Amino acid sequence: MSLQPEAPGGRQELAFGLFDWIDAAPGRTAGEVYEGRLRLLAEADRGGFDVYHLAEHHGTPLGLAPSPAVFLAAAARATERIRLAPTTFIVPLYDPLRLVEEIGMLDQLSGGRLEIGVGKGSSPHEAAMLGLTPPETAERFESLMPAILEALETGVFRRPGAEGAAGEPVTVHVPVHKRPHPPLWYPTSNPASIPRLGDQGYNVIFGFGFVSPPLDVVREQSKLFFERFRAASERGQVRYGLPGVTPRFGLMRHVLVAPTDEEALALARPAFADHYESFSHLWRQHGSDRWTGPVDVDQLLAEGKLYVGSPETVARQVTEAVVSGEINYVAGSFAWGSLDGETSVRSLRLFRDEVIPDARRAAVGGGR
Repeated sequence: MSLQPEAPGGRQELAFGLFDWIDAAPGRTAGEVYEGRLRLLAEADRGGFDVYHLAEHHGTPLGLAPSPAVFLAAAARATERIRLAPTTFIVPLYDPLRLVEEIGMLDQLSGGRLEIGVGKGSSPHEAAMLGLTPPETAERFESLMPAILEALETGVFRRPGAEGAAGEPVTVHVPVHKRPHPPLWYPTSNPASIPRLGDQGYNVIFGFGFVSPPLDVVREQSKLFFERFRAASERGQVRYGLPGVTPRFGLMRHVLVAPTDEEALALARPAFADHYESFSHLWRQHGSDRWTGPVDVDQLLAEGKLYVGSPETVARQVTEAVVSGEINYVAGSFAWGSLDGETSVRSLRLFRDEVIPDARRAAVGGGR
């Protein structure tokens, strides 16, 4: 995905991916949910989508894949083309050597289709379950990431120590397929992170559906991101990007495409309410006011934070986001809450066959 030809002006052409939490579905076991996701992935593997992103969460019905590597190992054997990206591995929760070894295994199992999302973790409640405070997760991320990247690049891991001291070298016997390393992603909803991410050259997903900043903010941050990326490239200081490759900067949206607007909305409302219950579970459990109020689907639709409707309606929604050219990636979540498997597969097919071609024409031509 990250090695596609670049569009005029040095930016990659518009691409599409899938984003997934694998959240709990009422009336279905975890095993049944997994099987449904693999069927959805098999359909996405037929074309139209470049990358499958899978989130990591703990102790919550939002994340039935607390080990993204385990599920992606299954996905690697059930697909042939689509690239696979844990988004993210919450780096502070891992032993760095073990993470490097698991990354190598996944890349080999997938035939070099792995992309790697990394992050500090977004939930203090989840970090606390594993014995860490937010400052500790930030400190561990900054300490461990350079050692992880060095091991992927060189095949030798050196455990970071106090005051920069490195431990004895350990040979990594399961190397990654791609050199210097697989493409790296960093998801965030925090504008303050964008200058750093541009300097470092990560691919970025900025904003997650209903918790996304407004579209004009996404565009502004995209401009800033690419300005910082170009300046860092000229200085030869892009540490986490790939040589000669312009990164992705995109957004994520929940998607439901049906033959008519009326059907799509009727399906989306109860399903999204169930997804929101999973999303807000830990915050409610800990008495927080964050994400615990009622969710207004109509307001989210009006703000362009959900893509729901007929193919024509959703094509207009996507086109509004990408037509100006600042955004070169859109990740859609097609399975969430109580949506049944057939509804999600139909939605994905309609998006692939009718929405994506329209959006790409708009991105190239500057409008529909």
